Amino acid sequence: MKGQDIQMKFKIAKARLASMIAAICLQAGFQATAQSAENIILVTGFEPFGGDTTNSSWEAVKPLAGKHYRHADVVIAQLPVVWDEAEAMLRALIKIHQPKLVVSFGQAGSEPVRLETTAHNHRGSIPDNKAALPDSEVIDAQGPATLGSTLPLAIIENRLLEADIPVGFSNDAGSYLCNATFYTLMNNPVAEWAKSVPRGFIHLPPLGARVKTAAGKTIIFDKALLAKTAAIIVETTADTAFSTSVSYLMGR
Repeated sequence: MKGQDIQMKFKIAKARLASMIAAICLQAGFQATAQSAENIILVTGFEPFGGDTTNSSWEAVKPLAGKHYRHADVVIAQLPVVWDEAEAMLRALIKIHQPKLVVSFGQAGSEPVRLETTAHNHRGSIPDNKAALPDSEVIDAQGPATLGSTLPLAIIENRLLEADIPVGFSNDAGSYLCNATFYTLMNNPVAEWAKSVPRGFIHLPPLGARVKTAAGKTIIFDKALLAKTAAIIVETTADTAFSTSVSYLMGR
């Protein structure tokens, strides 16, 4: 009986924790599709920051809600631009959904889409949306200095170029929440899960940014183009992750 009581208490505590995490996620702008598929694709963007009223990463991600790629359901979530909270929410989402792949988006400057190759174990002394600074310069005192993306970046680059969307590679995701989220995502948030799940971070231009294509044409990253860009990236990653007919190319 004692063992059964302990087991029951553990189940109750686990249920309460799951409910609490779900409530936090919903309050932070979390949206999800019904989890009817065996495979889940987790896609995240950020809330606005720095006085802006929009964040291109979230504008790009929102239309993916309810989408299905390769028999996988897309789950989207908006991360807060708050030190530690974004990282904690990402870990919670991963534990809840156990996704088969994760693509995180952030907003950069008026430049081509940046396929981030490398996350750095560093935080800059930059105030977040609560005017707070990070509590340490490193993200994980026991973690490596850098961690690499496991998204099929070369394939993504080709697909975007085929769609005449300007794109390039970057080995520096900055020192703000984008890099911190990228590092957290790559830093084995769930060790066994992380061994086989493609994941990484991609920067998008701001909403309304004017950027030149490889052919020299200037295009405007309106909501439609942002959504198209994110859809190509997620669909391409799903193709490589779930299809045995497509060769899986890691990195560039």
